[in-house]
Amino acid sequence: MLAAPLGPCQLPFMTKLKHASLLALPVTTLLLTACGGGGGGSTKPTNPSGSHKPVPSNGAVVVGVADSGFRVTHETIAPYLLQATNLIDGSSDVSGDEDHGTAVASLVTRPPSHTGLLLAKVSEDDKPGTAATNVLDYSVGYLASEGARVINHSWSGRINAPDPASSYRGVNSLTSLKTITTSNDGLGSVYVVPAGNDGEPLQSSNPIHQYDAIFQRMLIVGGSILDENEELYLHPQSNHPGDDAKWQSRFLTAPWSAVAATADGDDTYAYWSGTSFTAPQVAEFAAAIIERWPHLDAVAVSQHLLDTADKSSPLFQSNTCGADNDTNCGTYYLGQGEADVFEALAPAGTLALPTGNQVSGTSVDAQQSVVTLSGAYGDSFTGSDALANVAAFDDLGRDYLIDLSAYSQARHDRERTMRDHMDRLSTASPQQRQHFSGAHGGFQFSSTRDGYGELLASRLDGRIGASQWSAFHFAGSEIDPMSAYGQSKMMPMLSYQGGSALTEGLDAVSGLGTAYPLGDQLTLIAKHWTGGSDDDTADLPSDYQAHRTDVGFRMALTNEIGLTSTVGVLNETQGLLGAQGRGALSLGERNRTTFASATLDASLGRQMSAFAHYEQGRGDATGSGLIKRINDIQVDEFGVGLQWSGNHHLVALGYRQPMRIDSATATLSVPVGRTIEGAVIQESRETSLSPSGRQQDIELGYTFLPSERSALQFNLVYTLEPGHDGEASPDAAAMVNYRFSF
Repeated sequence: MLAAPLGPCQLPFMTKLKHASLLALPVTTLLLTACGGGGGGSTKPTNPSGSHKPVPSNGAVVVGVADSGFRVTHETIAPYLLQATNLIDGSSDVSGDEDHGTAVASLVTRPPSHTGLLLAKVSEDDKPGTAATNVLDYSVGYLASEGARVINHSWSGRINAPDPASSYRGVNSLTSLKTITTSNDGLGSVYVVPAGNDGEPLQSSNPIHQYDAIFQRMLIVGGSILDENEELYLHPQSNHPGDDAKWQSRFLTAPWSAVAATADGDDTYAYWSGTSFTAPQVAEFAAAIIERWPHLDAVAVSQHLLDTADKSSPLFQSNTCGADNDTNCGTYYLGQGEADVFEALAPAGTLALPTGNQVSGTSVDAQQSVVTLSGAYGDSFTGSDALANVAAFDDLGRDYLIDLSAYSQARHDRERTMRDHMDRLSTASPQQRQHFSGAHGGFQFSSTRDGYGELLASRLDGRIGASQWSAFHFAGSEIDPMSAYGQSKMMPMLSYQGGSALTEGLDAVSGLGTAYPLGDQLTLIAKHWTGGSDDDTADLPSDYQAHRTDVGFRMALTNEIGLTSTVGVLNETQGLLGAQGRGALSLGERNRTTFASATLDASLGRQMSAFAHYEQGRGDATGSGLIKRINDIQVDEFGVGLQWSGNHHLVALGYRQPMRIDSATATLSVPVGRTIEGAVIQESRETSLSPSGRQQDIELGYTFLPSERSALQFNLVYTLEPGHDGEASPDAAAMVNYRFSF
């Protein structure tokens, strides 16, 4: 009988044939399933009961295999062998009837698992292919005590509980089996057994499932095949759970046929079939899970393999099986389905990032941990590896290394920003900003709207006694009407469209400014604004708030030139310098940055006007997620503009360095793993928040006014290191607008 095709879940674990000639090996169908028998033995145990010490494993997951014999020189066994013991005579000689055991053992050492093998010979040389039941029971306790996290028994009859009086080497058989519940410092051992090759429902007059503690750590493995439509079914010769819900609960399948080692040479292989070879495939899967997450106990590992089994078989869509024709056919034949190692290794539930020192403590959803960066950060965070290789934990407490760098993103990219700025100036775009102004009594007002009539910014000025007051409101992505450029009355410039880095993430900003003269040349000024964001990125409500207060003086250097100097404080909640963080990437509940600025305004005769503005901020911040603190923050920006106005012409020159973080060092405490006890392993990391470059905008603007109702405008801007990216190539943008009013 030819073997069935290999199932898809097996392919990544296939041992690569060493020589091309092996592909031509004849297909060998071996249906060996060793049989239990009577008998006993009086040989002294290798390790007397009660004095077992696990063998050194060098970090490998120890898998115990009890069989009739092994070829220990085979390439699938020799590199992984930790210890071989003959439980019949107490020696280390496990040779003899080697075919079956060599094939079984080879199936638990396939990549990617890194197993260490404990081999136990349980057959007498003059009785090949058989083993006494009490010896098999004893081998379970022996292998568990020696440190086996997984035990494979490719023998029939393992669903039967032992006779209460049965023993071997003075150890009661039931006591031996119960060792899997207490071994490995309480983590226990996963016990994998075959279903058998009789094509019948499982049945036992003395079932092992009467002992819940043992049964919860067992997996009973049948054999599955794919039909011509690639659909999953039970192999006709494989036993199955039948109507018994207990057997169904611990039953799954693996491919009926597998390529495994032979005892004919140290690098020879053949196809082997039967449930003797489905069981070690599942044992290998269990070892792969434990290798990655050694904190999981035998109950959790075995149950997870059952929970993640593949139920795609059409049998699960039918409820016409069993004695009364009302049992689900999937569970009747396949139990929980075919073991799926890929699904078993995938995260269970939602990956979360711990906020404390224990995996079981409070945590936040990894996918809801994001930080949106303002323009001041440039490529700093996005170009850093500080958020790579972060451990997130699934519902089973298993750690997965993820890269959070993708969750750190700039609010706008350069192309989108420039396109938006051009839309705001383009007469052909409904996004063009339209400016209105007027006066009524002692009040003056101005506003900015888009082509849809939506109000984007407004300002109201008036006087109360000697003081002047200004109330203003604007969307955070719009020009601040109280900024140096906003008050300069320069022609529209591409490089000055949009909000500053500090306001671009705010939905709306409202504020109040005042100026009180202290003499002919000195004026006391003050300004306060507040803004908030309703951004619900990643389904997390944002409570980002920003408040800024500035006070200072304006000094009239001459009748045409004034110098304004201010100091101020920016207070931010759940953000820093316009960036907004959530979840594990929170930037702190409250941060404060102090600012100092100097602004020069000049009216040089009737035709020339100019402004210049420089601002610098300093501070420190304390985070509340992975980012523990940000020290030595220094940020600055600079801009200057010059305009000449004639009867029909306007010419403007502008130079701008948008706000940029000159220096800042973020210290992160990043989870990178866990201990078996559940403590989170943290790694301290530092990263600079200073971007690699400094953006510089150089712009020429020209407007021709042929009549009162028409205007032709030209803008050309050349940008060095756009987006504060030192590796970015310079870019340029130009646009021509013609406007005619009817």
